[in-house]
Amino acid sequence: MLAVALAASWQTLTVHYNYHGNWTALYCTGDRFYPPPAALASENIYRFPNSWGYDGQSYHYIAHDPFLRRGFSASIDSPRFRYRRILIPLSAWALALGCDQWVDPAYLAVIWLWIFAGTFWTAGVIGDRGGHPAWALGFLLIAAVTVSIDRLTVDVTIVALTSGVIFYAARERWGAVASLCLLACLVRESGPLIPAAVAAWLLGARRFRPFLAVCWTPAPALAWYAWVTARTKPGEPEGLLSPIPFGGLLTRLATPTPYPFSPLVSLTATVLDYAALLGLIYSIAYCAIHWRRLARGVDGSIAFASIALVAVISTQAVWMDAYAFARGFSPLLLIVWLDGFRASQAAGAAAIALTAPRIGAQIGSQITRVLLGLTGR
Repeated sequence: MLAVALAASWQTLTVHYNYHGNWTALYCTGDRFYPPPAALASENIYRFPNSWGYDGQSYHYIAHDPFLRRGFSASIDSPRFRYRRILIPLSAWALALGCDQWVDPAYLAVIWLWIFAGTFWTAGVIGDRGGHPAWALGFLLIAAVTVSIDRLTVDVTIVALTSGVIFYAARERWGAVASLCLLACLVRESGPLIPAAVAAWLLGARRFRPFLAVCWTPAPALAWYAWVTARTKPGEPEGLLSPIPFGGLLTRLATPTPYPFSPLVSLTATVLDYAALLGLIYSIAYCAIHWRRLARGVDGSIAFASIALVAVISTQAVWMDAYAFARGFSPLLLIVWLDGFRASQAAGAAAIALTAPRIGAQIGSQITRVLLGLTGR
């Protein structure tokens, strides 16, 4: 409850002091992006000037039109790609009973629900491993969670579900594990890695009944993908996969992002970018060093699957900044952090400590205006 209160309080403050009380600003809709659907004109959607916006703007429209009946897909950059990530938008639509006026509050409620669940499960795993459950408030500092709070992306859910799978696997509650695996497949296209990793571990452990239960969990997502494919035009991010292992990561290391800021600000952003990249590299190295311990549990299998994802993803849209790559690979950061409670707490937290400053810098101007507002200045 405290984690949800902290997240909601920050959102309330930044909306008040940065966006004149307009909550739609959290979707980060850019004025260079497609025009919002005419049916949402009454929402007075906040549009960032001279900006292409961010992912949340697409999920906002999907939440109002989850079944492609109202033509809202015309306001989305890649409907086939975006509509696969249906869990949060559909949950918001269902919670709002399909009423447009309630979809936005419902969307916020769904984000808060996953923050609650993720923190709850994380506290349970930390307690199992000898740590104080209050450390679970660190869940808010994982890149995917922070970005979801800031821009209403769907990624908090995949991190929460990863924590839930680890929590229930430790208790051998395989029905709950299978249910969470099913949901993970509907969050985003990297979600099926979780049931694949869990199934691989169960097969290796000769746990055949739960193995069979987990194996079918991608079926609803595959059916949804087929339904969306039949109703949308082709459209995928360019150069998504690389035949060269870690080609995307290596290219990003050799190519600093050119920032259009003052020399000092650009230098600071670049240094923090490389710190975040180092956090990801550290996570990979950590798993390589401690592979024997990690391989004993489901979390290790998910970590190795996440590393495989890092190895093949190459599109520069992912590697451009920490908001993208640290967010997309956050399950790996979570697993390394949680494993630290088995041995060296500081070693496990290092990856998050390296990535969080770059995420914090991204919202630095928001923080400044909130502080000035609170002090009456």
